[in-house]
Amino acid sequence: MPIRKSFFADTVESALALATRRMGADTLLIGSRHTEPSERHLGLYEVIVEGETQVSCDDIALSTSATENGAGRPFRTPRTAGSDESELDVIRREISSLRSLLLRYASRMVPVLPPELLPISDFLNAADFSPTLVESLLHSTTLRLSGENPGPGQAELSRAMLRDISSRLRVDPGIGRPDSARKVIAFAGPAGSGKTSTLVKLAARLGLGRRTPTLVISTDNYRVAAGDQLRAYAAILGMNCEVVETPGGLLRSLEANRSKETALVDLAGMGPREPELIREWAPVLSRPEIDVHLVVPATMRYADLTRTAARFEPLRPSHLVFTHLDETACYGAVLSLAIESGRPVSFLCAGQSIPEDIEPATRSGLLRLIGGEQLAAMAA
Repeated sequence: MPIRKSFFADTVESALALATRRMGADTLLIGSRHTEPSERHLGLYEVIVEGETQVSCDDIALSTSATENGAGRPFRTPRTAGSDESELDVIRREISSLRSLLLRYASRMVPVLPPELLPISDFLNAADFSPTLVESLLHSTTLRLSGENPGPGQAELSRAMLRDISSRLRVDPGIGRPDSARKVIAFAGPAGSGKTSTLVKLAARLGLGRRTPTLVISTDNYRVAAGDQLRAYAAILGMNCEVVETPGGLLRSLEANRSKETALVDLAGMGPREPELIREWAPVLSRPEIDVHLVVPATMRYADLTRTAARFEPLRPSHLVFTHLDETACYGAVLSLAIESGRPVSFLCAGQSIPEDIEPATRSGLLRLIGGEQLAAMAA
């Protein structure tokens, strides 16, 4: 007698392959479709097949467990206890059966994403938010949704999501260590991240707005004429500029210019193939007087961004600076980095204009990056 069954997986091909392994090569495909929202945790697609293979109760239990977990790997059917089966084998078989049963019921306990949250989920994923953070945000919003009777509308859910993101973000546009007699800020980051332009924009704001005696120091002796470029900017701004080549040279420069209230240090770009540079500079930059700001471009994908941040961890950065904001429309990666690292964001940079294209970080400014208006408009 033909048996009709459903198999679930994230692709039709995977679900059909699973069905073929379970039901045999002569399995007939009846149809396929997107899973209903209430079954989305089982897989993105459901295939319905028909076959002649008789399936035992144990096989059905194990097949259900594998299906609900989206699994596509074959498994062994527990062998029947016989006269030649030792007591230990019986115990192992029963433990295996219990494990399969627990997995089956555990998979059914995975919370189903309410349909109202699907547009927000798609939006956050498209913006390249951390998958772990997306799950956490949706979970907290799902809990909030379950407590509402009647349930909140789309606009209210969007606002709740924005409030949740805002509560997890930290901002601090201040510069320098609060317990230090003067402000020493070092800008670290990969090559091309915008460290020099960020420093110049900030120097212009300090010099033109606050009239603060400022020293500019370049440690970049790797790029051609990098020091000359910074000297030219400093001359325009009426600031002193020094070029040093070693960590010891930086300390001597800072000591010789104690009268300067602020010192801005432009570190050389440190790539993944130059770990020795980070090890060389880490002891000096970890001094209590120096405030390290990690400059990261918003154009980086989340996976690359987390690897970059981990690489600069020995420098103990206290703040994050987001640059190249005008060159992308996906800001989930930098916001995820800020939330997951727990570090405050100090400045936002978008464009090449000096000093206009830099602004102190605020929660509202960060939320604008991910289009709070778009999230609220999902109700329309």
